[in-house]
Amino acid sequence: MKNGTRKKISNIAKPESSDLSAEIEKRAHEIWLNDGGGHGNDLNHWLRAERELTGGTSTHNEASA
Repeated sequence: MKNGTRKKISNIAKPESSDLSAEIEKRAHEIWLNDGGGHGNDLNHWLRAERELTGGTSTHNEASA
C-alpha cells in the first residue's frame, strides 16, 4: 500500500478517554465518601460512577457484594 492511501476507520471503538476516566474516578470517590469511606466496594463504586456518567451504557456487570 502506498503511503497516504490508507483509509481511516472512524467506527472502531476507542478506549475510554483519560478525561472520562478522571471523571469516573472523581465520581467514584464521591460515592465512596457518601458510603462512609469503607473498604471493599471500590469496584462497585467505580461501576456505579461509570454508569452514571455514561448514561447506563456500561457493559460491565456489577461485582457481587
